[in-house]
Amino acid sequence: MTVNDWCSDATGALDGARCSTLLEAYHKVRPFTAEEHAAWPVMLRASALRFWLSRLFDLHLPRPGEIVNAHDPGRFYDILRARISAATPPWV
Repeated sequence: MTVNDWCSDATGALDGARCSTLLEAYHKVRPFTAEEHAAWPVMLRASALRFWLSRLFDLHLPRPGEIVNAHDPGRFYDILRARISAATPPWV
């Protein structure tokens, strides 16, 4: 989720420099396993789909009595489309 949110440009595409920096810091603490590496593209898509759907839900089905700040679902729709169309990033 963090990579999708913090390392995407305005079009939803991954910013390679930001993504590499974040993942290098993560790998210093705990490197990806082979299974995590293989699942990386699918997990990026799943994360983008989950946030797009939650934003759509909050926008179209607001819950009464709850303080919900509805965010633009278009941002994560763009991110999802970019993840679906992209090959596996080389920095993973």
